[in-house]
Amino acid sequence: MHSNFSDGEFSPEELVSIAERNRVSILSLTDHDTFAGIGGFLAAARGHGIIAFPGIEITVLYRDFNLHLLGYFENEESIRPELRGKVQRMKDQREGRMRDLIVRVNEVVPERFRGTVLFDNVTRAAEGVVARPHLAREMTRLGIVSNSNEAFEKYLVKYNIEKKNLDIEEAIHLVRQSRGVPVLAHPGERQYSLYAPDKGRDYDDVEAMLEELKFLGLLGLECVYPYHEKIGKVAYYKKLAKKLGLIVTGSRDFHGFSAHQRANILGSTPMDDAFLHGFREIWG
Repeated sequence: MHSNFSDGEFSPEELVSIAERNRVSILSLTDHDTFAGIGGFLAAARGHGIIAFPGIEITVLYRDFNLHLLGYFENEESIRPELRGKVQRMKDQREGRMRDLIVRVNEVVPERFRGTVLFDNVTRAAEGVVARPHLAREMTRLGIVSNSNEAFEKYLVKYNIEKKNLDIEEAIHLVRQSRGVPVLAHPGERQYSLYAPDKGRDYDDVEAMLEELKFLGLLGLECVYPYHEKIGKVAYYKKLAKKLGLIVTGSRDFHGFSAHQRANILGSTPMDDAFLHGFREIWG
């Protein structure tokens, strides 16, 4: 799940309250490229009967395309300075990219709006890492678009500025240095995925890529996932994970309004807790 420290709607503390209300018993905060919300998240979860642990979701480069790598950690203290430093540099890079994207957007919006999108106003809604949903929200507030969806459809995909992402091998190494569990996120999603037939990556290619990633140190695969459920591929990814000796994980990937998700769906992707035993073996 994601908080307002990256591209989510709710604060870490609010997420814990929602999880408790929805009877979620195991919880990890996996904001994009930041650990900033972890302290508040763990503090809020104490005494609520929830098993809570830190996480992160890092955009990484594998071969010539981008993926999302999840890292799950036993506690905040186990996250080493090397990983924290790299994450801070990624945050700084995101801010530079956002400044460039705002310049580009100001050049292509209708003339009466040009120059009205300001970096300081975009970041005002971001507690930690600034992301495109924050820009979409500001464009909606200014009246450039009617909603965030329109901002993405008209501007933020077409004029996006790609950043140079961390190589997946280095990211896996940094996570494992902190005794964390590196897990490949949503391998069958419509973007940031191994499976992408429009880019020449079909199901026949997925197993070989996972074998390579396991060789690089990958320990888990996010199999139980809303889009995998929708297309009937949960069993396929579970079977692959078990064949390769990867921990089967899952998530709701909850963001809130930026993904058109209401609070009552947090925890609505059910799975057993077997993955937690695998995590604890690695955490030692």
